[in-house]
Amino acid sequence: MNRELVVKCPRCNEKLVATKLNCENCKMELQGDFSLSKFDYLSNDEISFVECFLKHQGNFNAIQNEKAMSYPAVKKKFADILETLELSNVTINNRKVVNQEMINHVEILETDSIVIKVIKEKLNAINGIATIKLYYGNICDIGFDKDGDGLVCPKIPQAKQLIWDVFNATVENVILNGGKAKKGNAQSGAKLGSEKLKMNSVEGYIAHKVHGKKIGETTLGPGFIVCAILDWAGICKNEWGYLRIEPSFEAVLNTDNDRCLI
Repeated sequence: MNRELVVKCPRCNEKLVATKLNCENCKMELQGDFSLSKFDYLSNDEISFVECFLKHQGNFNAIQNEKAMSYPAVKKKFADILETLELSNVTINNRKVVNQEMINHVEILETDSIVIKVIKEKLNAINGIATIKLYYGNICDIGFDKDGDGLVCPKIPQAKQLIWDVFNATVENVILNGGKAKKGNAQSGAKLGSEKLKMNSVEGYIAHKVHGKKIGETTLGPGFIVCAILDWAGICKNEWGYLRIEPSFEAVLNTDNDRCLI
């Protein structure tokens, strides 16, 4: 019968260390202070969750089905394990964000497009940080960049990849494509203008219009986060291979006379 490793002192609740190791074969004994790994401090239930997480490659929907847990329960369990493993190193309003500096409010300007106003209003209302759902079911946090000139996300560590012009350009491109634009695949290393990264795809348009990339050049691929953010904001629908304008937002856009976004 396998017993769960006792990792904390029952008296003071401090972490325990091993002081003796025995070889069952030759009966050799080693004495000293042997520190346990971070994973040794997980319970059997938490280890089972981590194994499930790895098996399903982080797909929360699949974990929900196997563990018969609700989405919020899976998310909380994951956050608790990250904290135990000391992998959540920044806390903002009790929400975990890894290696990003964020602020909780950004001023809405008269010169902002309707796209940016919607995103700012929604984030300002929840103290500047949100958890969004990506297309394949994974989640991540987003928030205002510390300079207030865009957003940041732990999944996009490169600076200034989610500036406001990126969102304006993306919606503009979707409209120019008749309300539905291909996402493109910059992450594959495809060159701008190729079949995988057409100029009128979401990532191709961002690369060319916002970042000044030219045909034949490669570029970073933040499109999967951009599409998820616009879906979260109710501006576009994040679909398989495509980004589609939400009819309700298009109606607002027409009323606002803001079709030229940047």
